[in-house]
Amino acid sequence: MLKERAKPLPTLEEIGRDIVKKCRGLPLLLKVIGSMLQNSSSDKDKWLSVQERKVWGAKEGDMVLSTLKLSFDSLPNSISKQCFAYCSIFEKDDVMKKEELIQLWMALGLLQVDGMRKGDMEDVGNDVFKILVSNSLFQDVEMDEYGYVYSCKMYDLVHDLSLHISGDESLRLLVGTRAEVHMPHLKHLSLYQEEEDNNLLKDMANRTLHTLFLRGVVTKISFQDFKCLRILKLSRTALTKIHDAVGDLVHLRYLDLSFSHIEVLPNSIIKLHLLQTLKMLWCSNFKKFPEGMRNLISLRHLEFRENVISPKDVGQLTSLRTLSSFTVGREKGCQIGELGRLKHLGGKLYIHNLEEVGSKEEAILADLVGKKNVYQINFCWNESNEDVRQKDKDILEGLQIHANMKSLTIENYSSDCFPEWVMNMSTNIRGKWIPFDKLVDVTLSRCGHVLNLPTVWKLPLLRDLVLSDMDSLTSLSSSVGLGSSMPLSLSLRKLELNGMKSLEKWTDAATNSSTVISPVLETLSIEDCPKIILLDEHHLHPLVNLDINHCTNLESIWSLQGLTSLEILNIRNCDSLLGIPDLHNLGGSLRELMIYNCDKLTSMPSGIDSLTMLDDLTLGPFSKELDCFPSLQGIEKLRNNLRDLVLKG
Repeated sequence: MLKERAKPLPTLEEIGRDIVKKCRGLPLLLKVIGSMLQNSSSDKDKWLSVQERKVWGAKEGDMVLSTLKLSFDSLPNSISKQCFAYCSIFEKDDVMKKEELIQLWMALGLLQVDGMRKGDMEDVGNDVFKILVSNSLFQDVEMDEYGYVYSCKMYDLVHDLSLHISGDESLRLLVGTRAEVHMPHLKHLSLYQEEEDNNLLKDMANRTLHTLFLRGVVTKISFQDFKCLRILKLSRTALTKIHDAVGDLVHLRYLDLSFSHIEVLPNSIIKLHLLQTLKMLWCSNFKKFPEGMRNLISLRHLEFRENVISPKDVGQLTSLRTLSSFTVGREKGCQIGELGRLKHLGGKLYIHNLEEVGSKEEAILADLVGKKNVYQINFCWNESNEDVRQKDKDILEGLQIHANMKSLTIENYSSDCFPEWVMNMSTNIRGKWIPFDKLVDVTLSRCGHVLNLPTVWKLPLLRDLVLSDMDSLTSLSSSVGLGSSMPLSLSLRKLELNGMKSLEKWTDAATNSSTVISPVLETLSIEDCPKIILLDEHHLHPLVNLDINHCTNLESIWSLQGLTSLEILNIRNCDSLLGIPDLHNLGGSLRELMIYNCDKLTSMPSGIDSLTMLDDLTLGPFSKELDCFPSLQGIEKLRNNLRDLVLKG
């Protein structure tokens, strides 16, 4: 582990072996020292200084803590040191989200942009995060489905170090009974109340707190004495409203009310001219922002549920980097052109009520093609009773996106064909088509009049494809000129087909087999596709999960012999299915088998008693008496792994 991280020259390997020996096999210690030495692969003095440290003879805990302190001391600047110390506000073993960390550091004024440097505070925060990861002060880094770093943790001893560094400026407190806190220098407080204690909060209010995380039993809070607060986190509380005095917190830069019962925000919130981050995620009772949100001129991150109407005049919040959702309206301040002024917008964006856009020219004003940092977008119209709404094509034509997009969703689209950029899966810049080479997932839902599928199959990184209620599609390859021997995609790993009323075949040239779709397909879900009559999986294929539900005219599954890696097989509500092929070849892989509510079945597939890896088995109910059924003696052979067994007559 040390050699892998530090990559020493051959002349230093003997010193490295001695350091490894002194680490006594402690993985954290090896990680930290490897990180410290990773930029000193040829610096013999640095390696000797580590080898000759006096701490090697100490107890394990002291030895690790001392080494962690050395790693902290070697951080390249004071910014990264202050950001690390602030993390003591979190509980041990908390999952810390990278974006939240950066927003908190930013709110404290720790992420100052050098006048000589391009970029913004978020870029500085990203650099700090990378430094703390590379020095093993952040561990267990998790990535999201698009390859972006999402979260991390601090190991217990690392957290102890952050507490030590922060001294008496930071405190986490669990309060079940009356508590007294005497810390005159306290700046950052995380308080969990098992029962409401407003007197305690009043006592704390007189302090010069910069951070207050408040959780647990909290139904009301007064802000009149919290004059220095920069960060206020009231998520996961029972609060239903916020006092008007929140508008007096003139230094407030971060406000998180997520997972609370908040119904409205006070009008005074528009006085928070320094507010950078406002979070209202999963506030199920919250519906609308107050008038005057345009006054929050410093706002950079605004996060809320999709069904909440976005603020009026949001285009005047020109510092915005994050906007969860935009609701199109016809009145001034709600039109789609508001998005055009948000030049720094990035991340995920949900745009709904697109039927309110007047024309293609109006749609172009949103300048989505210029938003290179938006990587996930959802276009949504409200459902319409009109037969075909050709205007939708013109609107979507004007909403052309940047080639950096990684996720594309189109819902309730009512034209009979997509615009050229969607069909080509490319964006047109000054007459040149640039393909969506970074697109990872595509969802097309309730686009019932569309006759031809876009050329999604040529996307080199396409991993997930969801097609739902595309009622007019008869084939997945209707717009792709591929030979019968070629799979539709070389990269697709998950395909969901749901409510495809006219879909008959994957391609016009072959039987319905996973090999036709993708050589690396892992999950295939087919639900409510009434014209699918036949499936055949006799060709060797690495499919892991096959789920067939409510395919009412499916008569036959010819073979499953090729699915030697299959782990999950669910066949449900297939009223016309006459038989299921032999399962003997799945004995080394299948973990879950469900055959449920298939009325015409007269027998169970042979080979169930050979499924020795099975841990979940559901059979029945059946409307007819079966010719044969697995014997209890046969099922008993599965007892070593079987955890759940459901048998219905």
